Amino acid sequence: MLGPLEVADDAGRPVRLGGPRAAKALATLLLAGGAVVGLGELTDALWDSEPPPTATHQVHKTIAGLRARLPGRIETVGTGYRLRSGDLDLARFTDLAATGTLPGLTAALALWRGPALAGIDGRALRGAAARLDDRRLAAVEAAVELRLAAGAGADLTVELPALIEAHPLRETLRRQLMVALYRCGRQADALAVYAQTRALLADELGVDPGPDLVRVHQQVLRADPALDPPGPAPSTLPYDLPDFAGRAADLGRLLDPVQAGAVVISSIDGMAGIGKTALAVHAAHRLAARYPDGQLFCDLHAHTAGAHPLTSEAALERLLRMLGVPPEVIPEDLDGRAARWRAELAGRQVLVVLDNAATAAQVRPLLPGSPRSLVLVTSRRRLGVLEGATVLSLDVLPPAEALELFAAVAGRAPAEPAAAPSAGEAAAAAEVVELCGRLPLAIRIAATRLAHRPEWTVADLAARLREPGDRLGELTVADRGVGPAFALSYGQLAPAERRMFRLLGLHPGTDFDAWSAAALAGTSPARAGALLEALVDAHLLRPYGVGRYTFHDLLRSYARGVAPRAGAGRRLHDYFLAAATWATGLISPPRFTPVLAEPPRHLPPLSDVDAALAWLAAEHHTLVAVALATDDWQLACVLRTYFEHRGHFADWRATSEHALTTAGPAGTVLLRFGLGALAMWTGRLAEGMEHFRLARAGADPEMEAAALTSLGMLAHLAGRDREAAGYLRRALAHDSPVTALARNNLALAEARLGRGATALSLHHEALADAGNAAATRAILLGLGETSLRLGLPAEQPFREALGLARAGRFRMQEALALDGLAHATGDPAWWREALAILTELGVDRADLVRRHLADPAGRWCDLCRAPSRVDRARPAASLRR
Repeated sequence: MLGPLEVADDAGRPVRLGGPRAAKALATLLLAGGAVVGLGELTDALWDSEPPPTATHQVHKTIAGLRARLPGRIETVGTGYRLRSGDLDLARFTDLAATGTLPGLTAALALWRGPALAGIDGRALRGAAARLDDRRLAAVEAAVELRLAAGAGADLTVELPALIEAHPLRETLRRQLMVALYRCGRQADALAVYAQTRALLADELGVDPGPDLVRVHQQVLRADPALDPPGPAPSTLPYDLPDFAGRAADLGRLLDPVQAGAVVISSIDGMAGIGKTALAVHAAHRLAARYPDGQLFCDLHAHTAGAHPLTSEAALERLLRMLGVPPEVIPEDLDGRAARWRAELAGRQVLVVLDNAATAAQVRPLLPGSPRSLVLVTSRRRLGVLEGATVLSLDVLPPAEALELFAAVAGRAPAEPAAAPSAGEAAAAAEVVELCGRLPLAIRIAATRLAHRPEWTVADLAARLREPGDRLGELTVADRGVGPAFALSYGQLAPAERRMFRLLGLHPGTDFDAWSAAALAGTSPARAGALLEALVDAHLLRPYGVGRYTFHDLLRSYARGVAPRAGAGRRLHDYFLAAATWATGLISPPRFTPVLAEPPRHLPPLSDVDAALAWLAAEHHTLVAVALATDDWQLACVLRTYFEHRGHFADWRATSEHALTTAGPAGTVLLRFGLGALAMWTGRLAEGMEHFRLARAGADPEMEAAALTSLGMLAHLAGRDREAAGYLRRALAHDSPVTALARNNLALAEARLGRGATALSLHHEALADAGNAAATRAILLGLGETSLRLGLPAEQPFREALGLARAGRFRMQEALALDGLAHATGDPAWWREALAILTELGVDRADLVRRHLADPAGRWCDLCRAPSRVDRARPAASLRR
């Protein structure tokens, strides 16, 4: 349409329209821009004079011909027609001109092949074509204006006269020619253009020149410096790092900043050393060509050693002086400076980097008003509400990008075959970047140290960073260091936030919640949560799922370096002891109640078994770390219930054996009981017997009965049933809480000794005396086993035991019940379920189930023993307490 009307198919071949009338109809449909064109409008376009009586028929015929040449493009809507337009040069012109940039306008004008719709007659179409030509001329003037702003002059003195001759009444073109002539030293010619224009307007229209032309005339008369070509656009960007690496995805977001009608603001935040400034500066250099009127960089000093954050007034003064505004005309007050800043940038395309910002309030007055400007803001803090900003929170580098940065800075390029490292060096490089926490500043410093010491290998560097001690000290070179960078962030915290950060350095867990943080600080969980969120906003903590937090590894090292040396650690231990006691008490009746000098004021809201297990799972590693770091044996005893339910045998052993080194007589008995039960679960029967014998030596009468009950069970599992019965009858001589379990275990021994009726009677007596779900499910497992041994129906007790195990979330006993059901029903699907549980828990006895599934003639005797080939009518011995 931007010239003679032409149509081409998808292959670029011209499409014949079928004559002038078809061209008029198509042009009318195209100008409608997808709207419906009625028969009357088409008739007026095709005939300037009175249409013939057959006009309606001829319009339909013309449209039919176009449809044949443009299949699928024209649709009938009511009594009119609508064109589904394809790739239009007018649409491309509109989009390119709307960019307002010189490249965009130049590309838009290049689409024109002559006057719009040239060669098409018709009163209605000539008016539309004239309006299109006006849009072309407006784009020409806008492009000339941008060229003048960039300093053009001589070229325009040649181009503009021809345009003025074609459009003599366009004052904008004449004003632009005056400026171009003046810049070429032709002041008299510029004044002559004004005189000619004034005379022409008076003769043709009877009016005087407009205010813009008068203003330029006055400027020419007084040789106003404002007409001189502008100097080079100001650029105060720091140098771009030659070894910048990684951040491809983040860079991509910053390199696509175009938003129509608004200042584009990208807020980049992240912890110290994450590479915010490097990314912003690298992006700014890549974007500089899009912002020809200036690229400004201003450090707002939120975290600068020895400096206070700049006020908004001070920052505006710096920015205005970068633009060349004389100091004496810069207003004194904030509002005045902000207004002058926006006025200076009006109509310009400027990129502004506001580095190291403190708050959103500091930044807001520095934002331009020009809709074609871009602002990149960096901050160690999340800036909160910065209207219209796109937030980019940087994380540590992915492993591949971290290695790329390390290689670039160290000057060792593993991608080059001649320099390819050995497998050992490659592994060492991967270890180095992980020891640096994949933090760009730490990687850069480590790689710089390596580059400065050619006698070192990468493995040497990894060994230095791996050594326990001052890793932050190793990550320091000359005037740059990770520790000092963290210190600046720490120093900007409020006093309460600094205290919480220091105390978290004492936390042994890799992650934590507000409840344990509250115990450390001696405050409420709500207050602790607010402080933790403030530390997240300062990028000194990281979210770790909902309601939990963690440190970056290097920040954890820094926090431990500033942590207090006494007091809070005991509060944290007491909190975990009390919370674990409550949680395990919801799972199973407590075996003992620990003694606390000062119980914590706040405990997590645990309402049922599932909540208790979820809390224990979330705090698992922390609880183990606390138990291994303390001389208090009570936590190890409390955690036994959880470890037993979930099959965490290695942690059960480690915490109990550590606690034994400091426990007194009472604690030793309880710990021996726990270690004996652990040995029973893991098939170390002799070790279990020894633990229970040692426990019995220091036990009171009640614990004596418990020890005898467990010794009897271990003897039974070892196949020594007469010995087992002896232990268990002595246990029954005591009146104790374990009487029901003693009867149950004696029943198992009696059944294997051939006294089936006695065994069944003992099981039923034990069920009547069970007293709680934990004992009941153990006795049901025993009853099921004895029933199998005697050839009696056994599915029901195993099903009931399975239900109770699932209700109590006792996964290990659930596996035993599933084993029993497999024996009772002959269905191997129950074994597959048991295998899934043991695999999920990581229990190393899962191989027994696999072997049984592979060899159905064999039998899984117990989780504590290997399978043995025995009569299938003789069931597995189920594990008891």
